[in-house]
Amino acid sequence: MKIGFIGCGNMARPIIKGVLDADLAEVLVTDIARASLESFCAGNGAAASTQEEILAECGVIVLAVKPQVLPSLLPEIAPAINGRRPLVISIAAGKTTAYIASFFEPGIAVARIFPNLNARVKSAVSAYCGNRFVSEERLSLVRDICGSFGAAFAVPEDKINIFGVLGGCAPAYTFMYIEALAKAAAAAGFDPALALEVAAKMTEGSAKLLASSDDAPETLVKNVCSPGGTTIEGVNSLRGDDFERLIGRAFDASLRRDAELAGA
Repeated sequence: MKIGFIGCGNMARPIIKGVLDADLAEVLVTDIARASLESFCAGNGAAASTQEEILAECGVIVLAVKPQVLPSLLPEIAPAINGRRPLVISIAAGKTTAYIASFFEPGIAVARIFPNLNARVKSAVSAYCGNRFVSEERLSLVRDICGSFGAAFAVPEDKINIFGVLGGCAPAYTFMYIEALAKAAAAAGFDPALALEVAAKMTEGSAKLLASSDDAPETLVKNVCSPGGTTIEGVNSLRGDDFERLIGRAFDASLRRDAELAGA
């Protein structure tokens, strides 16, 4: 089996590496930035190709392009898709399987995946879904692709936009939290580089503890706090500044933007 990637940008590259490392398939890749494409493929075992070759040879076509590229790309590839009827997978935010399939003849199998930046270290969380023409076997392949660079979650398509913010946008919020924590330690006199390393490792460990525990987050918060101690003072400060509402507002802002992109 061959999987073809149209697009080789920042999000496509860790996906391609995951597929190759898991030995799921032979991978062909094309991109308008030819020099960068060839350098990436030479160092990772993928084959630099052309769009025409990918459409002619691959049973799975991954559309690894930005949402605004799809309106021009989809009519261009439609004749080949209609003729060979491969599985089409899109990573474009905000564009539904119905939207993508509307450019093709009826019956084309279209799936979506929503990975995040943590794919770079094979720790992504990715949602996946497919239209009614994606067989169980093909959907299993989509899951395996996602699983090659992190954790894969089957999510109903009408909820994938929410997952996109939770899994796709929230890493940026988390990086901001880690940086703010490290800056606070540095301002108090701690070494800045060491503060950032400690803050990152603390966040990683806290996430692992939560994921492995049967306790609710609030219970774990209480476990860290002692009455009248240092932690509860910080927790009360965060609550006094409406920390949860602040995160909720950021989440809702990203969700609104996703809706705007879907309507673009």
